[in-house]
Amino acid sequence: MIKNPVRTIQPPAGAALLCIACLLFGTPVAAGPLEPPGPPGPTFKTLGDIEPRRALRFDPDVIQPLVIDLPGSYYLAEDVVALEGQPAIRITASYVTLDLNGFTVSGNLEVFDGDGIRIEGAHVTVRNGTVRNADGDGINCPNNGPIALIDVNAVNNAGSGAFCEAIRVSGGEFSYNGNIGVGGATALIADVRAVENVIGVYLGPGSAASRSLSHYNTFGFRCLSSEGLVTQSIARSNSSANNFGCDAYDSRM
Repeated sequence: MIKNPVRTIQPPAGAALLCIACLLFGTPVAAGPLEPPGPPGPTFKTLGDIEPRRALRFDPDVIQPLVIDLPGSYYLAEDVVALEGQPAIRITASYVTLDLNGFTVSGNLEVFDGDGIRIEGAHVTVRNGTVRNADGDGINCPNNGPIALIDVNAVNNAGSGAFCEAIRVSGGEFSYNGNIGVGGATALIADVRAVENVIGVYLGPGSAASRSLSHYNTFGFRCLSSEGLVTQSIARSNSSANNFGCDAYDSRM
């Protein structure tokens, strides 16, 4: 008895691979249109929402300094000049950031004024500008701080360039001042240049300075109670002492 032969049906070429691809990746879906439905719409955000800072401008008709009495972020929109017997800028609030925005805060050459910037609050940061020609200190901090100065120059002030109880300084020129170039009772100072002051860099107990230059002062670096540390710095041509009372390492004194 002869059995009927079994016929094998071969799938079309590539069909097996196509089925495997369907199992792995699912059924292909057509992509949507690439063109946007229309132009971008307004976000209804003000500049204050995008950049929450307040501009400060000098008004010579107002007989008082610029006063910052609320926490927040501020920036100068122009140079500021001190008025008679007063600082140019007075910061009474804490938690303030002031960007000098490349502008200059200066004393008044026609009358006797006060400090350039007087900081009475704590946790205040000032950056990116110059304070010069004040009849008091360039930057004065009568309270405990802490205060931060970033890329600030304080030059040609009758008192100190910048002196605060607790201060952190990063960058800047502190030269040609009548007392201390830059320093503090508790200070952390880096990358500054101090030239032709009475004391170039002053460090209270537990303070430190690094990567700084202090030249042609009466005292280059001066430390209270021999508890200040100076590293990777250079002091030269200071008439009384390049280094008075500081522990210095990896420095040229």
